[in-house]
Amino acid sequence: MLKTFSRTSVHPHPRPGGALTVLFAGHSQTEPSHRMGPQKLDYVLIHTVIEGKGWFRCRDKHYDLGAGDSFVILPGELHSYQADERHPWRYRWISFRGSEGERWLAAAGVDAEHPIVHGGEETALKAMAAVEKAFRKKEWTSEWEAEGWLRLAFAAWAKANRPVGPPGGVGKQGIAQAEADRAARWLQAQSAHAVTIAQMAKELGYHRTHLTKLFRREMGMSPIRYLQQLRMERAKALLLEPLSVAEVALAVGYADPLYFSKSFKKHVGCTPSEFRSVHSTP
Repeated sequence: MLKTFSRTSVHPHPRPGGALTVLFAGHSQTEPSHRMGPQKLDYVLIHTVIEGKGWFRCRDKHYDLGAGDSFVILPGELHSYQADERHPWRYRWISFRGSEGERWLAAAGVDAEHPIVHGGEETALKAMAAVEKAFRKKEWTSEWEAEGWLRLAFAAWAKANRPVGPPGGVGKQGIAQAEADRAARWLQAQSAHAVTIAQMAKELGYHRTHLTKLFRREMGMSPIRYLQQLRMERAKALLLEPLSVAEVALAVGYADPLYFSKSFKKHVGCTPSEFRSVHSTP
């Protein structure tokens, strides 16, 4: 015999008027032919089907849904949905409002004309369950937990709905710039370590020669030159702190203080000690 249930956990400490507010999350095994609507809501409500079947209607369109499918109810849209008579669905749901959520929906390709997402359910269901649990515990951090889990769910829905990203993409030039920026961020993160361009290319998934040419074209200099400039700028800032030249050298990726001093003079025009004496506050 089918055991039906329905439970909802509401946000214990909601912030009104925020860019994103998760309102509640829940889990239900419906009765056969259980129906909701026709109705309108003033928030976004997303259901993801765990098992069973049912249908969803919005804007005079009918959608037959099953396990792994999600249906999105948007604010102000007249809708209804009903469980199957023989195999009523079990689903989880999550509700939210705010401009940030609207932006995520648009990026994922979801609107009133396209309210169904097929796939992404594993992550989405895990996220919904975690939000429900966080709200039941009523901890003061529940807002951050809920938003973080909702982001993960949206990432899964977006990948399922738009596997190759939004239509049109960014074009070859945009992709090249994005990859050069990614390489620059990698160099920034590794600037305190002894790294090679070959290592960077391997970690970013490119051939060294290709990445070097792409970086030079987009950034106006080679990766090595960019790394040297980055290190020297950081070294200048650290030389104004109560640190030895050897400590500064290590902090910007030079194991040999003498080599660091020579490199610093080559790029800045004076030794680290001379720079410190000129720029230090009396």
